Amino acid sequence: MVTLRMELPYTAMRHRQPMPEETGDQVDEMHFTVDHLPGVRRFVAAHARKCGLDEESVGDLVIAVNEIATNGVRHGSPDAELRMWASNGRVYAEVRDQGHWVPSDAGDAPPSSDAEGGMGLWVTRQICSAVHIIAGERGTTVRLEMPLPPRYA
Repeated sequence: MVTLRMELPYTAMRHRQPMPEETGDQVDEMHFTVDHLPGVRRFVAAHARKCGLDEESVGDLVIAVNEIATNGVRHGSPDAELRMWASNGRVYAEVRDQGHWVPSDAGDAPPSSDAEGGMGLWVTRQICSAVHIIAGERGTTVRLEMPLPPRYA
């Protein structure tokens, strides 16, 4: 079940702050194309469970990463990279592609009911505690954060 939050998280881009450094003990990664999206979902679920997320949060993170990964390989570049790790009481999922996307509102509000797209990033923002988007000459990186349960933090 997806729990929708009414407060929207802030992005590193919006505040012009650097993306938090990667500090996890073990980083798992995979490269993927659109044909590998089912594998991306399995990878995320396995990593999230290994980090200690409860089943509801595992499902939520799978939805969020799937939305970002799908956007990456459909709109960014034909292949992308997913990296996951846990650190400081949080689990992180980072999707990198070679696309050159400069978001204006970046999913801050739900799309209109007649829009053809735009729901994925908004849903991702409702699921994750933070969404960082960095777009530049070498592509786009989207990093998602979710808190771990207290016993794993």
